Amino acid sequence: MSTFVSVIIPTKNGAEFLDEVLTAVLSQKTDFGYEVIVIDSGSKDNSLEIIQKHNVRLIQIHPTEFNHGGTRNFGVQNSQGEFIAFITQDATPANDQWLQNLVLPLREQPEIAGVFGKHLPREDCDPIVALNLYRHFDGFSLQRKCWQQDQKYEENQGQYIFFSNNNSCIRRSIWEKIPFRCVEMSEDQWWAKDIIENGYIKCYEPTATVYHSHTYSATEWMKRQFDEYRAYQQIGVVEKASIFNYMKRFVGLFYGDLRQLVKTSQLSFTQKIYWIWQRFFNNLGIITGQFYGTYSDNIPSYISRKILSEQSRKQEN
Repeated sequence: MSTFVSVIIPTKNGAEFLDEVLTAVLSQKTDFGYEVIVIDSGSKDNSLEIIQKHNVRLIQIHPTEFNHGGTRNFGVQNSQGEFIAFITQDATPANDQWLQNLVLPLREQPEIAGVFGKHLPREDCDPIVALNLYRHFDGFSLQRKCWQQDQKYEENQGQYIFFSNNNSCIRRSIWEKIPFRCVEMSEDQWWAKDIIENGYIKCYEPTATVYHSHTYSATEWMKRQFDEYRAYQQIGVVEKASIFNYMKRFVGLFYGDLRQLVKTSQLSFTQKIYWIWQRFFNNLGIITGQFYGTYSDNIPSYISRKILSEQSRKQEN
């Protein structure tokens, strides 16, 4: 039977990059057929107008129906592919070989359950975020690398279960046994944990690259980190620590950023001052979000929903 792939893209108010993303996805050069399914959960900008210009299948759901895991499961249920690729509305394939390279490990190794690819920073990205993005993905490997449960799993769970549905592909036959959990955040990392602990293999393919980065404000960083660390605490890859430890982490984080900004030759003096100022407050937001995220089970749900959580606010809107 010939290979067929489904590409699933959840959207909501994604007009900024959506035309670019859909054009790149539909321009892929592959030796297999593929379909593109867009699931929109109540866009109020011109996302629907953009989607309808492209040769894709559009499924619309109510905003209250959206769930990171559940909506992706719904997409798979409405797809035909042997392999299911996931990309987001702000992740642009870097070239026309993205999909071919992303699917390749699954075709070559039947024991692989899922593959994630590399993220590259966009041109306007915060210089420290760009540096951290390169370090993060190059830290996995410069070549294809696979993980399965072994003696190192317990001591290094963070790397073993990292998975990103901004740029990933999974095997349908494994998903039928282990679907995504219906969670607000980090459905991809929950899934990686589940497949690893059930004896399957996860793979990183650095040649499957997308442009995907964010330049957040301090408040946006706080909300994002709150959601992520609440999920990490539930998954079990982070432990609660004292506020003193988080203060030390803030100092270390800012000092590291300061050193990088001072020594870089790519920024003018004025730009360095600007980004030092930005990183001070952004790091404060990051550490605050991480602290409250790990202690989220001690915070009243109303405060989590209305003040600290970005995901809850998005779903309510």
